[in-house]
Amino acid sequence: MPNQHGAWAMLVTPFGFGLVLAVRAGTAGGWLVPLFACWILGYFAFHDASLWLKAAPARRGRYVPPLLTYAGASAVAGLVSLAWAGWALAWWALAYLPLLLPTLWLASRRQERATVGGALTVAAACLMALVVRFPDPRTLPGSDWLDPVLVSGGLFACFFGTVLYVKTNIRERGSRGFLAASIGWHAAATLLAALLASGGVLPWWWTAFFAATTLRAAWVPRLGWTAKRLGLVEVAFTAALACAFVLG
Repeated sequence: MPNQHGAWAMLVTPFGFGLVLAVRAGTAGGWLVPLFACWILGYFAFHDASLWLKAAPARRGRYVPPLLTYAGASAVAGLVSLAWAGWALAWWALAYLPLLLPTLWLASRRQERATVGGALTVAAACLMALVVRFPDPRTLPGSDWLDPVLVSGGLFACFFGTVLYVKTNIRERGSRGFLAASIGWHAAATLLAALLASGGVLPWWWTAFFAATTLRAAWVPRLGWTAKRLGLVEVAFTAALACAFVLG
């Protein structure tokens, strides 16, 4: 089982947001159950593939059974969702390949925690909101696409900002460059959200949320919090984001 606890929020939240969008649009269906199973089991397989790639040749054998198990179970769930929702769902694979293949390459070079790798995996996770909303990606351009795309982009801004913020508290603690990047990213997200809200494109709570994350990014690295406390605060931020989206 993956031991990267922060990944769970990035897996579940975009799927949940996409489910809300699908319910509001009237496109939700039972096919989302096997798709969710495919998604979670696929992440398990991806995690074990990364471990296999970066392991020494003599230790790779230990990762083969879970990799094959998770990959096989994910494939079965994926085929069920394809048969249920329509084979057009498979077109989304073209969007995922350029996001996941470079990440596996980074893992093979033991650079899976590089910032670019974090950006790619976060993008893959947030794209799931669009997959859930549009089982046939070919219908996206001719539909009410703006709100789902903005939601997916907002989630990317949130979670990639979290990647930078966590680095400033753990692996890159004391790095002025990473601290500036983290604060700058969150401030830019706040400004963009405010501009979109002033034009009536986004609700104002997105601006309030990103403003709060900017304050968090600037202040918390001074406090020397433990990973557990950082995680609990992130749970609270993610829960607040989800509540605002559902109720807003």
